[in-house]
Amino acid sequence: MKKENEILHQCIERFRSLLPIKDIKVKKTEINDNNRRIDGLLEVITGKGKLFFVYEIKGIVKRPIPEQLIKNQNNNNETFILFAEYVNPSIAEDLKNHNVNFIDCQGNIFIHAPNHLYIDVQGNKLRIQKEKEVTAIFQPKGLQLLLLLLTREKALNLSLRELARISGNSLGRTSTIMKELKSRGYVLETAKSKYKFNEKKKLFDKWLENYGERLRPKLLLGTYRISPTMWQQAVDILKISNLKSVFTGGFGAEMLTQYYQAKIMDIFITENEVAKVTNKLRLLPAEDYNLRLFNLFSDEIIFKYNGENIAHPLLIYAELIYQGGDRELETAEIIYNQYLKDLF
Repeated sequence: MKKENEILHQCIERFRSLLPIKDIKVKKTEINDNNRRIDGLLEVITGKGKLFFVYEIKGIVKRPIPEQLIKNQNNNNETFILFAEYVNPSIAEDLKNHNVNFIDCQGNIFIHAPNHLYIDVQGNKLRIQKEKEVTAIFQPKGLQLLLLLLTREKALNLSLRELARISGNSLGRTSTIMKELKSRGYVLETAKSKYKFNEKKKLFDKWLENYGERLRPKLLLGTYRISPTMWQQAVDILKISNLKSVFTGGFGAEMLTQYYQAKIMDIFITENEVAKVTNKLRLLPAEDYNLRLFNLFSDEIIFKYNGENIAHPLLIYAELIYQGGDRELETAEIIYNQYLKDLF
């Protein structure tokens, strides 16, 4: 309910700021009518008079688009509007084609009320709220350890020394992170020295919020240019050279889903093999890049798929969300549904 109230408040403030709008009043909330639930009713005053909108609140709108949204709009007795945290460009286009009014918290807006309003503002990307208090858990090394725990929950019961080894952390830092996870209620003791996650999905969401700003920059080793026609050859060279390489990002997503077409080749390698890899592939640093190298900080992130080493789907998902394009978000949703949802 708190989240819905925040979305409602932000969307109404964006609505109120539009030039033709004189005032907005929330008249009712939670209307149950003809076996359907409507979150509320707005009175909107424009220079041409009053309009009444029934509204529904959603988080991030995903496919398949709820059929009820279309039905709500097609009810001739009222004007419907969707308030959402985010509507991506592809879904926005579909909603516009069905004449479904919407406003999201990022500033994407479509309102068509004949003889009163026509507003169409698109192109604003999802801005992820960052953790206000950055604790040890959400510092880069903490995010490394947390990634391994999220993908392998049984690791919660490993020794601190083993956790430190597999996550690339010091023993002291690992101890601090684990104590913090327990003190903040993210990890609960179920029996003597046996632990499980509490609110695991919430913790994953916070990990995701901090991935792009804190973990990703620490893992990036360099950016390079290579001809796209050389990509398969590069894969073959890395294989026969016995260099440990793990494909991630859009390139990993392409391997994983056969839905996405990568424009950049992203590869995890060990930090001490950067020179070997760049020499083998004849890479030169470039700002206008189409190949990125990331630090393979742990073998635990390796996911075997059709004989290839790719990053765990959770990392590929995070990179697609970070990139934030329409196709990336759609591919991320496919990966989440196929490989991640059972983790949470």
